Amino acid sequence: MVVKGEVVAESRLASGNSASTDSLADDYYAVLGLLPDATPEEIKKAYYNCMKACHPDLSGNDPETTNFCMFINEVYGVLSDPVQRMVYDEIHGYALTAMNPFMDDSAPRDHVFVDEFSCIGCKNCANVACDVFRIEEDFGRARVHSQFGNPELVQEAIDSCPVDCIHWTSAAQLSLLEDEMRRVERVNVALMLSGMGSASTDVFRMASSRWEKRQAKVLEQAKVRMMQQKDADKTDSYWTNLWGKPKQYKKSEEEVKERAKRAAAAARRWREYSRRGVDKAPTVKLPDPLSNSSKHN
Repeated sequence: MVVKGEVVAESRLASGNSASTDSLADDYYAVLGLLPDATPEEIKKAYYNCMKACHPDLSGNDPETTNFCMFINEVYGVLSDPVQRMVYDEIHGYALTAMNPFMDDSAPRDHVFVDEFSCIGCKNCANVACDVFRIEEDFGRARVHSQFGNPELVQEAIDSCPVDCIHWTSAAQLSLLEDEMRRVERVNVALMLSGMGSASTDVFRMASSRWEKRQAKVLEQAKVRMMQQKDADKTDSYWTNLWGKPKQYKKSEEEVKERAKRAAAAARRWREYSRRGVDKAPTVKLPDPLSNSSKHN
């Protein structure tokens, strides 16, 4: 647990056969319109479909489209890399061997997070460690701007907080917390505006609960598919070959830490993309190519 002061596309849709364009994407897979068990081929196809919106004939110099394309490239960069995808899935509860980051005491807590539900906007932290904390404009809450500040000043800022809203977390925990805040900011701004200093909304519990629900669903799906394979007299587990041959992608402890840090930074960027509303494809799209029969009509 966290201790204060401790140093979208043509493939299968994530929510069924159809999805609202205004719905909030649950994860990177949903951004591309996929499920977590998507094959590399499906991921690549979905990526190219999303990137159609970035065609120069359509986008021109539109900054919104440019930001969307940057975001999609980042999503594809994670899901197309076998090791980075494994790290992403482990953090978010899509791997059978994953551990809930909020129950993992072995990971170093070297990232800092502000619980904006508890923050009262006193600005103490921003005054103590201005290179790490800033007061964001929308809700008047403190927010971490950089993870590369002086740890001693960060600790001083933590100690100066009158409502204990600043926490040291692991990189994996931070990924989930940023993801949870992304959802709240987009779907319930009123809650953010009215809940300053409120302890009734526990973002840590919300993030942990979402992880547990994902993991339970993954385990149930794996159980069903393993039974189906057993009936078909297959010996390989369904999940074993999800990324091809996971055993080929062994990771050192340092590599895991580095990739977890990248994932946390990416989660923070997605939150910012989402806040600005540029994590969805533009509404205007290029027409599909004409078929040969259509050309002759």
